[in-house]
Amino acid sequence: MFVRPTVATLALALAAFGAAGTAQAQQAPLQRPGSIAQAPAPQGAAQPPAEQVALARQVVELSGASASFENVIPAFIEQAKGLFLPTNPDLGRQFNEVGDQLKVEFQPRVNELIQGIAVAYAQRFTMDELRRIQAFYQSPDGQKLVRTIPSIMEETFGRSQQWSQAVTRDIVARFREEFAKRGIRL
Repeated sequence: MFVRPTVATLALALAAFGAAGTAQAQQAPLQRPGSIAQAPAPQGAAQPPAEQVALARQVVELSGASASFENVIPAFIEQAKGLFLPTNPDLGRQFNEVGDQLKVEFQPRVNELIQGIAVAYAQRFTMDELRRIQAFYQSPDGQKLVRTIPSIMEETFGRSQQWSQAVTRDIVARFREEFAKRGIRL
């Protein structure tokens, strides 16, 4: 059985692969206790200097990763509405109104995630490496990569779904074969 990825999962995967999109304007990060931007550094990694995080954020934005999160909050809102609507179907219009309000309220929190990703980059790449990565994303080849990644990812998800279904089917068949050899019918 294959679990279909949610929009949020797809957005996270796209960001991990440097998905394309228009770079978002840089905003000051929201600093709430426990926010992803304040997440602890990987074991042995020091908190990078602000200048390095700022450069890393530019890399994240140039890569298109930040743009891939534009629809995450609306997707979360729809998922939350889906929890309540089955038992409150008469409140659909009101859920839509509140959902629209919550989209405005929660959309700035995407910035926390983007800032957290920038911190992760800054912890793993030196300033020189970040400058070279930035230069690549500003180059014609880098811009082509950013434009092309969404279609590659779409194709990749389709292929991975087909592949996972085939492998799962084959594994189930092999379990049946092996248990049949033991006189057990599954």
